[in-house]
Amino acid sequence: MAEAVTSREAGEDAIHARLRKAIEKRESAYLWVPSDAITFVPRVSPTIYGDGRALFTIATLNQRPAYWVIRACSTWGCGLDRDDAPGPDFAQMTDQIMADLEEAFGRGRCGYSGNSLFWTRKERLRNCQCEECDEKRFKARWPMVDDSGGCSWSRTDWPKGFDTVENPLSWQGNLLAGHSPHRGGAPRRAN
Repeated sequence: MAEAVTSREAGEDAIHARLRKAIEKRESAYLWVPSDAITFVPRVSPTIYGDGRALFTIATLNQRPAYWVIRACSTWGCGLDRDDAPGPDFAQMTDQIMADLEEAFGRGRCGYSGNSLFWTRKERLRNCQCEECDEKRFKARWPMVDDSGGCSWSRTDWPKGFDTVENPLSWQGNLLAGHSPHRGGAPRRAN
């Protein structure tokens, strides 16, 4: 039976606020060639999973190289280290994570036809004439989620300035050092 995974909203968590300040800065990136570079602001999910000591990036195939940062449990596996992990593999959590991202940032797909709401109105109306696709003044924008086609993910390090330790599961993606619940800004267990 799969282990139950706890999650909580970051709310006023001081570490989460510092993480957002460090991550959510305009950047330019490209997937294949520099001429296809995009400018975007990576977004930190407002949901913290488990102890919140590990960081992962996740990107939808339709929105790469733009990505979200996920604060996840230090017990989660990822790829080659999944067999040694006491918690679930990140891949097992992607449906829940994508649903939480959609809840936080909005869904970039038509609920009726599945059209991308990132398309222009003219392009959307070729396949669907519902109210959502026919909306004249609306076009989805990042960080709304267009998860048709799947997603990709990887571990990532905490930004400089955070107290970290090596990850015993992986050479990639350090962990936030353990904190006493009585020290300011420490992660708290979900009730």
